[in-house]
Order: sequence, then structure tokens, then C-alpha cells
Amino acid sequence: MYFLQRWPSTASMKRVKQRVKELTPRAACHRDLRETIAKINPVIRGWGNYFATGNATGKFNQVDSYVWKRLRTLVRKRKGRNLRAGELRRWTGHAFYRLGLHKLLGTIRYPGQAKLPRPERPPVSRVREIRTHGLNGGLTHSRRKTEEG
Repeated sequence: MYFLQRWPSTASMKRVKQRVKELTPRAACHRDLRETIAKINPVIRGWGNYFATGNATGKFNQVDSYVWKRLRTLVRKRKGRNLRAGELRRWTGHAFYRLGLHKLLGTIRYPGQAKLPRPERPPVSRVREIRTHGLNGGLTHSRRKTEEG
């Protein structure tokens, strides 16, 4: 089977991370998280759809973790000094996905196997008919002498 060997370049990874960073400035920490997620989702979804037909699982995982860590930073900034011990641990990727954040991991589509035209082959074996192939399949030198003589 043949699959497309394609994944996002380093420059493309930097661009999507930069775009997420622009949409989640630290000054937006007092905005509702659902509004921030609603602004991020089209960017992530569009970028993910462009690279969805390849083997970009590792890169998608990197972008997913970058986005939810960026959102977790906003939550931490919002809480400030009122952040209680262990409270930040509950803000994992799953918590943001429950709020509606688009998850890239698991959206990869593998196109069907490349169908290459097979040339018509004659039904004749390509092994010579002199019976010298294989270990025991043909006549050996010692067997020829016994059969001839």
C-alpha cells in the first residue's frame, strides 16, 4: 500500500502558532473562554483541513497541545493571585475540548490506496525450463550421470 508522505513544514507550524498567539493575547484573559475558542476554531480547522490528507499526526498533536496550553495560560492569568493550589491541573486539553475547542488529532483522512495500472502479463512462467533452478527441483550433476549411464 502507498500513502501520501506529507506533513506541515516548520514554517507552516510557526505560522499557525503565531496566528493562535495573535488570537489569544494576554490582555484577552478577561474575555469569556468560549468567545476566544470561537475565534481560534476557524483557524485551526482550516489549517487542519489543508494538511488532513497525509501523515501529520505528530504535528497535529503539537498544535493541539500548543493551543490548549495557550488557553490554560489565559486562565492562569485571569485567576492571578486567586488561583488555588491544584486548580490549574483541571484545565487539561479535555476541559477545553468540552468547551468546544476543535481537536486536530483524529481528523486525518487517508486517501485510498494508489491504484496503479498493472500491465497485462502472460500466464507463462519466467523461470527457464532447463530445470536448473532451486535446490532439489532440477537435475544435478551427479543425477545426470546416473540417469545417462
